[in-house]
Amino acid sequence: MREPDGGKTAILAEAGGIPGTDPALRRGTQAWTEWLIPGVGTTLGEITLLAAACSPYQQIEIGESAHFGRIFRLDGRVMSTEADAWIQHELMVAPMAATHGAPRSALVVGGGDGGSAFELLRIPTMREVVVAELDGEVVRLAREWLRGIHQGALDEPGDPRLSLAIGEGLGLMEAFARAGRQFDLIVYDLTEADDGSPAAALFSPHGLHTARRCLAPGGAMSLHLGPPLHRPETARRLLARLRHVFRHVAPLTTFVPAYGALWGIALASDALDIAAQPADKIAARLQQWQLEHKLRAYHAHLHPALFVHPRHVQAIFDSGSRPA
Repeated sequence: MREPDGGKTAILAEAGGIPGTDPALRRGTQAWTEWLIPGVGTTLGEITLLAAACSPYQQIEIGESAHFGRIFRLDGRVMSTEADAWIQHELMVAPMAATHGAPRSALVVGGGDGGSAFELLRIPTMREVVVAELDGEVVRLAREWLRGIHQGALDEPGDPRLSLAIGEGLGLMEAFARAGRQFDLIVYDLTEADDGSPAAALFSPHGLHTARRCLAPGGAMSLHLGPPLHRPETARRLLARLRHVFRHVAPLTTFVPAYGALWGIALASDALDIAAQPADKIAARLQQWQLEHKLRAYHAHLHPALFVHPRHVQAIFDSGSRPA
């Protein structure tokens, strides 16, 4: 067992290995704990480990619990669960897609569980979705175990609009930029932006500038800010970098039960003021796309509310105003 270090370092405790553990955890299940900050964490209990692999890049685990269903974890960080992955995936895709109005191409950087790809493929104007995933082993395990998250988006044979590019995300984006290949939407569906993450370079100023080069005129991108109340400096740093690169940056928050915290997401664009879109325009778009009754989290009247925050949260977001 490792001591909490302020990152999302996880403890994988064998059932019954901790004094006072609930008796229900002593039947071969596990408890997974992530530390948001020292002394504050989230534990998902009664997990049955279904699959695990150690790739050249990371430790991959698929678990299952009665409450969360299938659970996808990388290096001790819960990425997504069947019970609530749709919350983050809808909010990373639908607000910017509906504001754009007619996105035809999208790039998912990371996103090997297929959840973001599924949301993008639901948009009827979409003609191409590229998933640039570092680790082919993630995709293999997701195809086998996480259909409840990707909803068939990763199936083989599958939707001909979807293609996979296996490799380091920043290198793939640099190659796209050199070739002049651009996308209407970019989703950074990645591990968090700390120094120990394989994705850290993508959140650097160079990584964000490269993403901007890969955006078509009128395009937009989304990324995770993490838990702003627990790690305000991370949110400030990312917002400062985004505001140095993009004209419009709109942070939103939601609650993802598996993360156990208020969660931040940022939407960024040079052309689209996503936060300013009126609900009636969003409603018309979702109706046109026949998605208004299919989305489980996002809806037109929620759209403007996503970008209105309590003062203590807004103060964190407003303070991320200088490049870092």
